[in-house]
Amino acid sequence: MRPLRYFLLLLMIGLGTQCLALAQSDDEKRLSTTKDVMEEFAHGALASVRERFSADLKDSVSESDLKGARDELTGVAGSFQAQISQTTRTVQGAPIYVSKSQFEHYKVELKLMFDDSNRITYFRIAPVSDVSPESMEASARAITDLLGQQQFKEVSTRFNDQMKEAMPGDRLEASWMHVMMHLGPFKNIKVARKDPEFDRVDVRCAFENGPMIVRIAFDPSGEIAGLWMLPAETEKDSQI
Repeated sequence: MRPLRYFLLLLMIGLGTQCLALAQSDDEKRLSTTKDVMEEFAHGALASVRERFSADLKDSVSESDLKGARDELTGVAGSFQAQISQTTRTVQGAPIYVSKSQFEHYKVELKLMFDDSNRITYFRIAPVSDVSPESMEASARAITDLLGQQQFKEVSTRFNDQMKEAMPGDRLEASWMHVMMHLGPFKNIKVARKDPEFDRVDVRCAFENGPMIVRIAFDPSGEIAGLWMLPAETEKDSQI
């Protein structure tokens, strides 16, 4: 029986090695595709980019949509200069393939997900900040503390142009007062955590009658690009 057991052991090792090699091959292929898609998108070969999409993604994203996204990106980040890296990240158990590139004004990340046939099922491209997570969390804390002190004009000075138009100081004040009508006076900040994928921070706040999340998104220059006041779960059930 010993030779048979030895043979079965070798077979199991062989199959395991083959599966590992296939997984590595898929990763390498997807990283290579991510690099190619970044080059195609940066140089305007949008039909080639879209040809790599799954059927569902093609249905929801037209070539005109891609052109609009490219025009918007270059309007903010400037012209493409060079790719920096291709990496894999795992978000909620799913692999995301990332190409980071240097544009004229900012760094830009392209994020892709693939189906089993290596067709693209998720496409996102946007400028990213060079600010460290720790610095971003500190900024979000400071901004939330200003809200707690009702320094709405000071918070508004940190908005980018789009936010200044979308949320003027009086609207910000009204939103905060609405929260206090339900939760009572602001007490303190419990914790601030940066999202691992996006340039935004969730700040958990304590009010007299319960918790709330202040979510602050930053643009690549460090100005506030979004601010939300969100209901929070009880602390024992929450990740923040």
